[in-house]
Amino acid sequence: MSLLTRLWLSVLVAMLTALSGSFAVSVLTARNYLAQQLYAQAGDSAASLALSMSQQTKNPAMRELLVSALFDSGHFESISYFDINGKLEVVRKTSAPAPSAPAWFVSLVPLDPAPGEALVSDGWRQAGKVEVRASARYAYAELWNGTLKLAFTQGSIGVLLCLAVGLLMRWTQKPLRAIVEQAVAIGFRRFITLPEPEVPELRVVGRAMNSMVLRVQAMFAEQAARIEELRNDTNRDALTRMPNRSLFMGGLREALHDEQAAPGGALVVARVIDLAGINRRIGRERTDILIQACASMLSDVVQQHDDSATIARLNGAEFGILLPALDAHGSTQLCERLLEGFARLYRQEYVDREPVAAIGWTVYRRGEEPGSVMLRLDACLMQAESAQPPLAGNAGETPHVAARSEEWRSRIEAALLMRAFHLAFFPVLRIDGALLHREAMLRMQDVDGQPITAGQFMPAASRLAMTAQLDLLTLELAVTQLDEKEGDIAVNLSPLSLANPAFLPGVRAILDAAGRRAQRLWVELSERGIGESGGLDEIAGFAAVLSQHGCKLGIEHFGRHFAAMPRLHALSVDYLKLDGAFVAEIEQNEGNQRFVKAVVDVARSLEIQVIAERVATEAEWQTLSALGVTGVTGPAVTARQSSD
Repeated sequence: MSLLTRLWLSVLVAMLTALSGSFAVSVLTARNYLAQQLYAQAGDSAASLALSMSQQTKNPAMRELLVSALFDSGHFESISYFDINGKLEVVRKTSAPAPSAPAWFVSLVPLDPAPGEALVSDGWRQAGKVEVRASARYAYAELWNGTLKLAFTQGSIGVLLCLAVGLLMRWTQKPLRAIVEQAVAIGFRRFITLPEPEVPELRVVGRAMNSMVLRVQAMFAEQAARIEELRNDTNRDALTRMPNRSLFMGGLREALHDEQAAPGGALVVARVIDLAGINRRIGRERTDILIQACASMLSDVVQQHDDSATIARLNGAEFGILLPALDAHGSTQLCERLLEGFARLYRQEYVDREPVAAIGWTVYRRGEEPGSVMLRLDACLMQAESAQPPLAGNAGETPHVAARSEEWRSRIEAALLMRAFHLAFFPVLRIDGALLHREAMLRMQDVDGQPITAGQFMPAASRLAMTAQLDLLTLELAVTQLDEKEGDIAVNLSPLSLANPAFLPGVRAILDAAGRRAQRLWVELSERGIGESGGLDEIAGFAAVLSQHGCKLGIEHFGRHFAAMPRLHALSVDYLKLDGAFVAEIEQNEGNQRFVKAVVDVARSLEIQVIAERVATEAEWQTLSALGVTGVTGPAVTARQSSD
């Protein structure tokens, strides 16, 4: 029993005791008063009758007449006359019905007034005695009516007191309940601060709780800042703060093998010509400024062309650019703009000679090996160094050509109309090899009957604002599969869908229809589509809907915005899928090992599972196991299940 309930019961018992005692005293007082009044009435009547008998002749007929006259003139229970020897000579008793008050009330509160007595005299001698008993019938009726009025009045007062005490208790318990909710929120990894209560006794507790929350938040923020710094030191170039070669190659491997990646894209490398000679001629300090200017120019030009691109400094003189979904024509246009940018750097006197850099590019298709793509790119780069202008590219034997948006719109709308979609499943295993869940990937059946992966049509759907329709369909298909497959199912939804006002009600309706089956759903959003501020705010409502239905919420491709992690626990995120770029060849990368270990430690303190994506080898699997990762997915998982 809670403290507030005990306090409420104590007040209630005290109030009932007080009201009950007051009620009992009032009823008994009224009874005693009525009994005294009945006695007084009986005594006065007895004295009056005795005086009349003393003044009249002493014959029996006269005495009986006087007794009858008095009995008929009032409300009496009985009137009796006794002679000098105590012999009853005259008696009159009432034959009226019983009192109108309930029998239980009459027996519980009896009125038994003493009879009134008076002596009858004959001159100086005593002639007899009269005894008068007043009728209590009407007194019982008045006492019963008065008791009812008193009960109603005190009951009304009791109800009003209960309401007043209830309001007082609610006002008193409001700050205490807020403190309790704050403590419960801490247990669920949500750290909130509250205004200090007005109650002095609770103000100290509220202040201490807020102080603890702020300290815990500061601790997590400090941990996040340290891990973010570790990630930057490990995966970013110290001079330009761009991703380094290790992170870039991890992203390339993911683009070539990820199920959700675009079917093709372009890879560009820009190499500063004769960097060693530039360093000798203009000095190291100015050379560093040149490298920084090159990085800034590349970022500006590429971000204007494609904000999903990855730009990295591969080594001292080379910059790499990964552009998913870009075709050969777009690559040529981009590289020409980059040449113009390098020319501006020369005109701005960052460097003393032209050309500043050579640019090589090639297109790739998903499924190729990173080594073959890089060899093709190196060949283009060597060709560019001797070309005029210094640009060369390779569109490949079957170049990737980006389809027009309107073409994709008609294909997606037709597929939605025919519900020509299905799910493909890939296992996600615990680190010990047991099944954690199955990850469902959306497939679209094209008009020619060929399946199209999400990586092919989802970029177009994002541009056309059609992700919400596809995500709701994905959720419906996953709920249907819950009846056909054992275990849990994970689905990938686009963060862009959260901006659609019809998306959240649609999700709620699907989960309501799923009932208890919804507890087997794992729903994950890509970190790449989530901003560090507004995006997380949009997730809050979505996370609340999932939590109401028992679904798990996850963030996939996690690791590039680690500073957002202290806010993720407030959304009750259940798991993180670590970006494959940090997993690639992790057994050889001590920096990424330290980063993953730090992520796992912080996530474990927040009761968040960490799953590694794109695990390609057993060596990576074993290293991740030693680092404390909960689960793995990727080619190594598929290979192990196939062998099993």
